[in-house]
Amino acid sequence: MTRFGMLRVLTATAVATATLGVLSSPAQALVDQCVAWKLGGNEAAAYCKAGFGRYRVAAKCDSPTYPYSITVYGPWKWRETTTKEAPRSYVDGDRYGCHIVRVWTSV
Repeated sequence: MTRFGMLRVLTATAVATATLGVLSSPAQALVDQCVAWKLGGNEAAAYCKAGFGRYRVAAKCDSPTYPYSITVYGPWKWRETTTKEAPRSYVDGDRYGCHIVRVWTSV
């Protein structure tokens, strides 16, 4: 292979590697000590006490009249490692016309 051909291969490899780095999905959250609970009524909440990254509340929600369940989610929240009071993510089952029966933190 000529020197010019080798340079073309190396350039193509560099461009492909850079493209994959730019287009790849963001790193997963490194939040820790996450807590999720059902509030009074038909609401649920979640937050994470340590780490950094995104998280949100997720809840299994049963229909009161039909035999089906859906998963409902609260808004994404972000926690920095220096955060003292982590923001809470809330979801209301009444908005979806269902009853919250199980709650967890989605990261």
